[in-house]
Amino acid sequence: MQGLVQEALQASPAVGAKKAGYEASRSKVIKAWLPEDPMAGIDVEGQSGLLKPGSRMDREFMVSQTIPFPTRLLLSGAVASKEADMAYQTYKEEERAVAWRIEQPSYQLFLSKRTIAALEENRALLNQFSNVVKARYESGSADQADYLKVQIELAQLSIEIFDWRQKEHVAEATVSKQLNRPLDTRYSIEENPKRASLALPLADLEKTALAKRPELKALDAAVGRSKAARALAKTEWLPDITARMEARKFKGDDDIREYDNFIGLSVPVWSLLKGIGGGWRSADEEVRSAELLYTDMKNETLLKVHEAYAKFLSAQNALNAYESLILPQAKQQVDVSLSSYEAGKSDILNLIDAQRTFKNTQIGDARARSDYETALSDLRLAVGDDLSAGLS
Repeated sequence: MQGLVQEALQASPAVGAKKAGYEASRSKVIKAWLPEDPMAGIDVEGQSGLLKPGSRMDREFMVSQTIPFPTRLLLSGAVASKEADMAYQTYKEEERAVAWRIEQPSYQLFLSKRTIAALEENRALLNQFSNVVKARYESGSADQADYLKVQIELAQLSIEIFDWRQKEHVAEATVSKQLNRPLDTRYSIEENPKRASLALPLADLEKTALAKRPELKALDAAVGRSKAARALAKTEWLPDITARMEARKFKGDDDIREYDNFIGLSVPVWSLLKGIGGGWRSADEEVRSAELLYTDMKNETLLKVHEAYAKFLSAQNALNAYESLILPQAKQQVDVSLSSYEAGKSDILNLIDAQRTFKNTQIGDARARSDYETALSDLRLAVGDDLSAGLS
């Protein structure tokens, strides 16, 4: 499973796109911290004609730099940094989604293969019944109808096996689609996979989800970004500083004769009007919107954790029951019924009923195992963590 997940992460265009988006956002952070480029120029004075450079009289050299108020650069960098955090968490959320999209059909494939194996085992069992019935019929201790009933069960079992092989193909094709492989690719499963036990209680899962769920962390970063943007909007009226130095050289002189220095402050007429006119309120509402979205996602995340955990507990309870009680007793019932039939103490219907119960129990056990792993996959997605610290 881990190999398939890693292959899917490497092949997924969505993961690649989210990662590229994160890299792009991260690259903008340094730019946001820095002011605009300085300006350098030369002013030619006294030139009698546009295309007569030799007629110029004086030259004036100038260098200027506009420096935004320090809080503007600081907050602009904070906004860009939070946007990069949001992009990163979106990228990690896509990774978890890709893993989930591989895990879900893989567990359906597991169910199909285990069910087919169980049905094949039951076909062998029915063939054994057929031989027993045939021997009793030839000895005159059983009716031909008993033999026909076993053959009918075998035919019905063949139909079930055929149907489950089609489900197996669809599950394999679904996995292959996620991996961008040919749809007829075949996959194998472990014969006796080790079942991972989850030791984390619900309260710990809730804490982990609130701390690690990428989608929730992205919205938390969005709250931080909107707060930084609000602070930026409310301090945009603070004046920018422009510094300029000029050096003047007159015609006929070898050296620069004069220097002029200038320091100016922007007058926040329009920025204050923009803020008073709705810019500041808009920034407040954006913070409120981001906080409400975070709260809604927080509640949604906790609900998903509760749903997945309840599903996991149900699957765990069913699997424990199948392993410890139902499956062993169903197998024992078949052995007892077969011995009883061979001894002439019961009829064929009791034997077939025992076989059907055993078959359904095996399929139920396979489904419980698949449901257990599927619920664990859902729980990992809801929590936003692989839960390796709580698995044993």
